[in-house]
Amino acid sequence: MATPHTSLTRLLIVDDNPTVLASLQQLLARPGYDVSLAVCGLDALKALNTCAFDLLVLDLVLPDISGLEVMQHIGQHADAPTVVAISGYDDIDMALGALKLGAYDFLRKTSPPEELVRTVDNAAHARRLKQNNQRIHDQLMHSEKIYRHLLDNSVDIIYTLDAQGCFTFINERVEPLLGWSPHALLGQHFSTLVHPDDREQACYVFAHGHASDRLSRHVEMQLQPHDPAAEPRLFRHEIMHVLMPEQANGATDSPALTRMRAVYGIAHDTTESNRANAQLMHQAYHDVLTDLPNRSLFKDRLGLALLQSLRNKTSVAVLSLDLDRFKQVNDNLGHDLGDELLRQTATRLKASLRRGDTLARLGDDEFTVILTELGHPQDVNTIALQCLTTLRAPYTLGDKVVHMSASMGIAVHPQHGITADALLKNADIAMYHQKANGKDGFAVFHEALRAPAQNNIALEHDLRLALQRDELEMYFQPQVDVKTQTVIGAEALMRWNHPVRGLLGPAEFLPLAEESGLILPMTDWMLESVCNSLVAWNLCTATPLRVSVNLSPQYLDRGGFVEKLRDALSRHQLSATQIEVEITENVCIRNPLSAIEQLNRLCQLGVSIAIDDFGTGYSSLSYLHRFPIHTLKIDRSFIMEIRDDTTPLPVVLAIVSIAKGLKLHLVAEGVETLMQQRYLADAGCNTVQGYFYHRPMPQKSLLALLDRKT
Repeated sequence: MATPHTSLTRLLIVDDNPTVLASLQQLLARPGYDVSLAVCGLDALKALNTCAFDLLVLDLVLPDISGLEVMQHIGQHADAPTVVAISGYDDIDMALGALKLGAYDFLRKTSPPEELVRTVDNAAHARRLKQNNQRIHDQLMHSEKIYRHLLDNSVDIIYTLDAQGCFTFINERVEPLLGWSPHALLGQHFSTLVHPDDREQACYVFAHGHASDRLSRHVEMQLQPHDPAAEPRLFRHEIMHVLMPEQANGATDSPALTRMRAVYGIAHDTTESNRANAQLMHQAYHDVLTDLPNRSLFKDRLGLALLQSLRNKTSVAVLSLDLDRFKQVNDNLGHDLGDELLRQTATRLKASLRRGDTLARLGDDEFTVILTELGHPQDVNTIALQCLTTLRAPYTLGDKVVHMSASMGIAVHPQHGITADALLKNADIAMYHQKANGKDGFAVFHEALRAPAQNNIALEHDLRLALQRDELEMYFQPQVDVKTQTVIGAEALMRWNHPVRGLLGPAEFLPLAEESGLILPMTDWMLESVCNSLVAWNLCTATPLRVSVNLSPQYLDRGGFVEKLRDALSRHQLSATQIEVEITENVCIRNPLSAIEQLNRLCQLGVSIAIDDFGTGYSSLSYLHRFPIHTLKIDRSFIMEIRDDTTPLPVVLAIVSIAKGLKLHLVAEGVETLMQQRYLADAGCNTVQGYFYHRPMPQKSLLALLDRKT
């Protein structure tokens, strides 16, 4: 049946007597009513199937089917109209039958008209009340379904406890999180779900509270999964003590409600977020590669160790350790194997230390150690030797076997410092002293080591100012053709006119420049100065002079030297054949592919390439074929061995032979005596430089020398 109209009460009157039907229509057709008529039972059913009626005034005695049969038919529909049964007979069974089938009331046709009107109005009012109640009930049921859906699909566990601490409600979320069925927990004490470690706390927060406070408290507690083998999960509980409705006498349909004190809780799972926070906290204080404490955690532990040493009157030592030649291994084998070497180093060092000692990685290949509870000063040396010894054992990195060593510095509290920073700084000073004096060992700090370290700091500061103050100067050592005794080239050598220390040679400041990164701007300055000198020399000599410049590996990698050289040659209108770039053997082996690319680009400009200090590095004859090399320079350490003309020197002769075989130009450095000059000339080396002919000289002096030779 269709839904009833909401503004008018639709009334169907059914009677087979036309006179009675007309009278009833006249009597009931009042404002608020929409009256329709039917003269028999089948006509009534047809009307009821066509339209939705609110009220039915039904004669029980009809010519085709009885009114009771009509009522039986419409009773199958949930929205059946309200029936007021009427009859002209005093048949009690018929009246009872109508009432049993749901009739609102039964009236005889002889009843007063006002009674019929009143009965119809009451029936309409009762129907409206019933419909309103049903609508409210449906809304409540819908709201309850929505609320229950929200509860069961909440990301949190929502629960209530009675005054005895037993669950009276818990939503479905408990099952996917903890494996418990909600129905299994109803009536159970909260201790069933709370982990044993937190039950005492739970007893306190669940028991202590008053519903009138209306305040919630937050507490973290672990809940135990249904599986005893599973790890407990951590939840942040928001707990409120409230008054909850309770059915009287336990009857669910009783309207009488009482109020009971209860606990309302929301438990939010923080297990994963706590793990993530713990991981972030761990990473904030630990080295990612080795999982060792980093600088922050190291300093915290060192500060704590110093406090404990004062309390216990024991010694604390700081060891600063740096791997020897780690950069070379990292460059040659790659960063992945370099990282593996650092991890293996961390493992070895931890195995060499005692349980209470702290090993940290401060960066790159720099490790530090805190030694506590030292009973005897010799204990520090013993542990240091153990660490160094374990690092000397071969490392297996992929299919490579690598041998390493380390340099270590030691500072002991309180002799070498009373603060964490002082101890760490002094241990570093001792370590750098050991690295500069043979490596593979340890040095204990003493005050005499502080001066060189402080000097380096001051020297670096002065070196940064040297470029700004124009304190750098280029010197040139002539290269002489032994046969003609003429100057055919020169090697450019940098000098520093220090305002206090005087004229400093490259060995006194270039290593510091390499370490601090100042070698890049200094090489830029050198290139411009050399080009200016070549322009001046070209004006006074008919034969162009070739100048050799020493190029730092760092500059070749990062300085954009090829582009800068091309630009300088173009601006000064110089030929690239007047420039020779000197590199060391290590440049060729540290990153061969990159070196070949850079050197080929230089050769394309017309620049020649020389290998400086040939034979003193990690020589590999294969790179003489692979790299575009034009000149070999014999290191002065080999020349110094020439003391007479009868003693054969195999290394010198071998280098001369290699140069001849590969048709390379050969230059001998450090020639200081006539004997050395003759030996080299007889061996086949015709170009030399050294004090025997000329010391390094400023540009003007070389210009005067060239002028005299022309």
